[in-house]
Amino acid sequence: MDSSPDEKVGEVTVQMTNKGAKTCSATGFAGVDLKDIDGTSAPVHRGGEQPRITDLKPGDTATFSISYEVDFSGDSLASPTNIIVTPPNETHSVSLKWPAEALKLAGPYDDKIQVHPVGIAN
Repeated sequence: MDSSPDEKVGEVTVQMTNKGAKTCSATGFAGVDLKDIDGTSAPVHRGGEQPRITDLKPGDTATFSISYEVDFSGDSLASPTNIIVTPPNETHSVSLKWPAEALKLAGPYDDKIQVHPVGIAN
């Protein structure tokens, strides 16, 4: 989890590793839904960035991030428990736990929560 210097915007970074034997393409945006503590889920909107070509050789890792407004009031109704991820060019989703150390997300689940394009990890 990273946050911007002003700490008004939180960020969660997700890593994807090619565990296959062939190069795969992870170009574009992952499909992302956030599952809430009440069992409901909401799609995360795409950011405005232009996706770049991201080909992963076996063992390579790519990342994407989810950015959101941070709740400082303590009154947020958003309590994500899981991130449901469908990698680019895939049809099967994976459920990841929302990081316990992430800054509190300000609700509601709307376009202030954005997923950003996949890129090669440094």
